[in-house]
Amino acid sequence: MYPVEPFQNLTPRYEAHQNIFVSLRAQPCSNVHSVLDDERCLFVRETEECRESMHYIDYMHFMYCIVDSSNLVLFTSTIIALLLFVVCLGTVIHQLCVNRYVDSVLYVAKAWRLNEYIAGVTLLTYGNGMAQVLSELKHHKSGDTELIYNQYLGTAVYQVSFLAALVIWLGPFAIYPEVIVPNIVSLLIVSVLVEVFMYDEQVGIFQTIVLGVLYVAFLGALYTVALMMDREGNRSRSQIAIRDVGGKLVDIKLTETMSNVEGVPSVSWLDGIWRTVRTFPTEHFRNASWYGKLYLICSIPVEVVAVLLLPKVNYALPLHGWNKTLFVINLNLFPLFLIWTALVDMLSSTHLGCIFLGSIVTTSCMSVFVCGISNDDRKPSFFNCIGLLTIFGTSYLIMLLSYELIAILETLSIIANISSASFVITILSWGSCWIDLVTLRTLAMRGYPRLAFAACIGAPVFNILVGLCTVFCIQMIRTGSATIRVRDGTSGPTCAVYLFTISLTLLLSVLFTRFQARKSLALSLTVLYVTFITYVVFCELEITHGYGTDHNDEGEYFQDRILHHGASK
Repeated sequence: MYPVEPFQNLTPRYEAHQNIFVSLRAQPCSNVHSVLDDERCLFVRETEECRESMHYIDYMHFMYCIVDSSNLVLFTSTIIALLLFVVCLGTVIHQLCVNRYVDSVLYVAKAWRLNEYIAGVTLLTYGNGMAQVLSELKHHKSGDTELIYNQYLGTAVYQVSFLAALVIWLGPFAIYPEVIVPNIVSLLIVSVLVEVFMYDEQVGIFQTIVLGVLYVAFLGALYTVALMMDREGNRSRSQIAIRDVGGKLVDIKLTETMSNVEGVPSVSWLDGIWRTVRTFPTEHFRNASWYGKLYLICSIPVEVVAVLLLPKVNYALPLHGWNKTLFVINLNLFPLFLIWTALVDMLSSTHLGCIFLGSIVTTSCMSVFVCGISNDDRKPSFFNCIGLLTIFGTSYLIMLLSYELIAILETLSIIANISSASFVITILSWGSCWIDLVTLRTLAMRGYPRLAFAACIGAPVFNILVGLCTVFCIQMIRTGSATIRVRDGTSGPTCAVYLFTISLTLLLSVLFTRFQARKSLALSLTVLYVTFITYVVFCELEITHGYGTDHNDEGEYFQDRILHHGASK
């Protein structure tokens, strides 16, 4: 026993902060709840993170500077209005997906002779996932990769479990192992590999190259499998058969010429434009209920804008949607729309005007060339390329709407004081995957479950490998260093573990069921996702301690360490 000194200091000692004053610009936007009501507008204006997710409208500025946040009734009414705006944006995305995007994907897949699995893993995956990857190029300004990593892995868990289960719930189907098994194995490897890279908190050029090479190897393996299937004569079993909205087969040879459609011997120039422009048949409007008629009427402006910007590509339309007059209009308007939406906040008015002038001159020359080599009554030889333009052009329109939708959701999450980690793997994943949900559900209901299921498994591989590779390259360019600091944050390891578990469960299930996607598998995937969401909610409510938590405070490390006097001796 040692005698206790009467004046021994037993209280903990804190190391001094490196900086006494913390810049307001570096504060997390969620600290707006700690500010007095009359100072919240100043806080939002001065805090950079409050503008991180802003797209065209600054919703944080609107909620705390234009709307009186101290007026509870007005503030609540504005929140409800924003939620209704989210519903409207989701409805517009649904309209574009169902009436244009799905048809163009099916056309290109059929025209390029892609089977359902290859089309789902490549064509559909790129159309759905490119928006999320491109958003990091324009909107990612923070050097913290935690939220991005959590978003990619949380989205992957959502796609592999919930969306895959939804496709199976809509109707069981047979799984062809040639593509799905290598895809699931690749997903298992990816879930382990990226967590190993992020665990070291240092990523260099070597790790970035590995991610890119791994995705190229993944595509090479799929292409090799497709060639093997061709040589064995098995490609026909997964060839795409075109069906209409009701699931009935469409005779694409019959709709290839106008004269055989609807028994009309000849169609005038104006009638051809009308059949391409009209958004719905008259009998659909007559047979619809009152809310169905209201929906059809409200969808007219959306379809008119879409027709002016992009051509329609659909096997069920006369000439499969080809209309020379409308295509010339699309050829001139869409580049201007693309330049305006992509560069308006990056270039001056003078430079933007010069680019506009160059675009008009270029597209005018191209229009003259198109008019010279094409006819009104025959589909041109380059129509397959027009199909690709429609896919990625429609995906771009949906991307712009999704950015606005996500910006509103992020604003509402800050108002509701939801932590960033929980937000990105739940609400943000649901919002960014709304196009996936609508597209995959539509494809499954129209008789393409294998195409939709392949997209559920292939999209996470693309998003994680290509997405993280893009983010790492951006950070290296911005910092000018070949090695950047990264971290998986509070929920990254949790998402990685769940992604590995779900993928392994999926692999074992299809093996034991002899590659039959049954409802028992859908139930297992649904239970796994519900378990994942429950765990996230418990961590958000601080009932449980999140696995992998690095004890960070909204993206900033704690700089203090607590040392006891006895330990310091």
